[in-house]
Amino acid sequence: MKSFIFALAALTSGAAMAQNASSSATCVPQFTGLQERLYQKAGEGPDALRDFIFIRRGILQLDVYETASWADSVSQERAACMKQSAHAQAAPQLTL
Repeated sequence: MKSFIFALAALTSGAAMAQNASSSATCVPQFTGLQERLYQKAGEGPDALRDFIFIRRGILQLDVYETASWADSVSQERAACMKQSAHAQAAPQLTL
């Protein structure tokens, strides 16, 4: 029974990172609970992320570099979304 729970936790944590965080119309990513914590720790810096993952390494089985890359890509996508949204709001509306 314990091995089943461990295997389920390992599969779930790996799947959490494989999923892309979807964004709403306001450019705010929609995260799962784990993704939110990982993104928060990545924002606090590499030491905080490394410590967070190291403490939970047996359960999460995540790579620090891959997690940091994922968080960076989410930040870049959010910045691009915000830029595109600002550009769309600044464009004049043509009426006929």
